[in-house]
Amino acid sequence: MKLLTVVATIIAALCLTTVRAQQDPTQQVQQFDIHINNLGDASYEVSEKMTQMQWENFKQGPLVNDPSITRRDMQRGMSAYVIEDFKRDIDEMNRTVKMDFKVKAISSYKGDGKWEMKLDSKDAQITKLSDKSFMITSNAVFNGQLTQQVFKVFFPGTASNIQQTTDSFNKTIFTYKDGGGILSIFVWNNVVGILLILAAGASFLRNYGKTDITALSKIMVHPPTVNTSTEKV
Repeated sequence: MKLLTVVATIIAALCLTTVRAQQDPTQQVQQFDIHINNLGDASYEVSEKMTQMQWENFKQGPLVNDPSITRRDMQRGMSAYVIEDFKRDIDEMNRTVKMDFKVKAISSYKGDGKWEMKLDSKDAQITKLSDKSFMITSNAVFNGQLTQQVFKVFFPGTASNIQQTTDSFNKTIFTYKDGGGILSIFVWNNVVGILLILAAGASFLRNYGKTDITALSKIMVHPPTVNTSTEKV
């Protein structure tokens, strides 16, 4: 899954009606927080703060008046991917728009606990924030509007050995190891199954033992009558 393929579609929705004359990228900043889970899926938090003029133009667009149109356009532009839980929040006082949604399979599982995530971007400026998070900054032009973009990528908490490399086209690739993939789910299911079997066995033995004790106590309290009489032939 190429990260910026998703981003480009989002940007088109956000910048559709912004002012084209503004050329200072610090005046229009888009923040992307991308949290990757153990299955390689990602939760996106996209926000943008605008100037008064940009906001007035932005309010005329579909993201404000009919979010379902934006969602439909995103799904059409990203037909190869699955988008879920799309939400939009408008903060009129602070002139900020925020979108939350999930994208399936942003990271590809390569087997043996190895994962790979590609950035469809050459010579990306990447800053390491922590062992499991990175920041990518860039400037982009959409509809004649110069915009500063800040991407923060958060890898799973159980990820390890996160490496940054490039492919033959000098595009950035992140590789990492994480045992929280599909295989671990199978293993966990097996463990749960074994525990359930053991619990069922313990319950059976416990109930069986209670039955034997109850039966024995009845015998001791009410012993069976023995017929000692003899019959003459």
